Amino acid sequence: MPSPFAQHLGTNYCPSDDEVLELKNLIAEPIRQLLTLDEEISQLQRSIEKLQEKRKTLSTYVDEHKALISPIRRIPQDVLSEIFFACLPTHRNCVMSASEAPVLLGRICSSWRALSLATPRLWASLHIAEPRVRSGLYEDKIVQRLEVMKMWLARSGQCPLSISFQCTDYVAPADDASTGILPHPVPVDVFPREIVSFARRWRHVNFTASLPALLPMATLTAADVPMLESVGLFIHFPDENPLAHFGFLDAPRISDFSAYSGEMSTSRLSPLRWNLLTNLAVKLNAWEVPLTIERALELLSSCPRLRTCSFWVGDPVIPTNTPDAPVELLHLDTLELSVTIEGSSFLKKLYAPNLRKFVIRGNTQDSLPQFLRSSISLESLDIEGPHYSKTSLLEVLRAVSPTMRHLIIRDFWGSSVTRFLDDEFMEMLTPVSHCVDISQCCCPSLQSLTVACRHDISDWAVEQFVVRRMSTTDHSTPSLKRVRFQFNRPMKLDIASKLKSFMDAGFEVEMMYSISRASHLSPWFGLPDSREPWIPEDGYPAHW
Repeated sequence: MPSPFAQHLGTNYCPSDDEVLELKNLIAEPIRQLLTLDEEISQLQRSIEKLQEKRKTLSTYVDEHKALISPIRRIPQDVLSEIFFACLPTHRNCVMSASEAPVLLGRICSSWRALSLATPRLWASLHIAEPRVRSGLYEDKIVQRLEVMKMWLARSGQCPLSISFQCTDYVAPADDASTGILPHPVPVDVFPREIVSFARRWRHVNFTASLPALLPMATLTAADVPMLESVGLFIHFPDENPLAHFGFLDAPRISDFSAYSGEMSTSRLSPLRWNLLTNLAVKLNAWEVPLTIERALELLSSCPRLRTCSFWVGDPVIPTNTPDAPVELLHLDTLELSVTIEGSSFLKKLYAPNLRKFVIRGNTQDSLPQFLRSSISLESLDIEGPHYSKTSLLEVLRAVSPTMRHLIIRDFWGSSVTRFLDDEFMEMLTPVSHCVDISQCCCPSLQSLTVACRHDISDWAVEQFVVRRMSTTDHSTPSLKRVRFQFNRPMKLDIASKLKSFMDAGFEVEMMYSISRASHLSPWFGLPDSREPWIPEDGYPAHW
């Protein structure tokens, strides 16, 4: 709208008295028009509100009737129970929580609750954690959790059970008032006594507790656990031969066993049928020493059927009395080995030609290449250690089977001398040029590569590795699917644009860097409401 005061609008101009009167007369008619428009808008809004209310009523009517024909209501009960079962965690047992299945499923509607309660196998898995409660509440909490446990397992009907139990009795000794947590005012074996009553249906059990807490299980025999297939016993501060207390370990169906190193050191006296085991795991307590190489080889020689194995092995001195002939594990598929001090002689005494996955931590650089050459079916190698040299690592790459698909190598960041991951390492995995047959370089079937190092591998070397691996000349589909690099340095070369075409086609790349920034003093430093006074130099992650 034109205005005689257009040149003054939006400025700090101060009008005279006459101009004030002129301005008031000028806006009188627009103000009246605004009031008229406001009234029209109000009428339209009232009409809209009436229409919205009418729509809400119709929408509610339609939604309520559509709900009757929703697909989920028409799913047969047996199919819905399968969906429920698929909601259960697969990597651990269910917990006593309303935030996940099966308890959560029973809180959706009455029909789902009825179905969940009528499906025993939903309740055949349970993790039992003994409460840690401050003074005055412990006994009530114990009683409450015991009742939930018994109700839960009662719902499982006659299904085989998977039970894990975590006891906290070792963290609250009677003379320790520092935590505010009472020592046991009830017997330490109150939960195991109830768990034992379900022994005939045990299939998978895992117990972490002190020996006194687990003594109710010492009364069990193999006949009392006819379904038992896997056992994990992690005893806090065990005696000289803890496994000898548990006669049920003689059960003929046990094929999976795991324990702490201290329990396994004298396990030759246990009733376990070692020759039937297909899975064996030896874990290490903070206060324990690993198995000796001699003892580890003795155990393995007793387990000819092993398919998966996890060990902590170490000797203070290189053993001289190990057997001359290697231990043959012809069925071994997966081996996770952590070696402390000196472990080279262990691999020299092990023969696993059908090994497909190998995880190695520690010093085995002298014997690792020889072991890898005998593992002709190896598909996955995960290696980390402070003692590898560049020469030994390159020898490892030359020794791995052409079937290798997944390679994970971690530099040992805590060591100031370990720098075996550099561009020369990447060159071993990179074709010389686009025209060279990829089968001529190390690990020709590689599908994924994960590398964690400090700073000695350049971004350019990563780019060349990916580009040449992905640019095949025979028009075949490249085997490489993903790479992941983690650097303890900032980005020096942005290679994202060079790899974009591969990423658009589904190739996965993850590059993680540590950004360094110069620190500076905050101008608020010294004030009561001071912000962070310093910006740290390192620790700012960046990745793409």
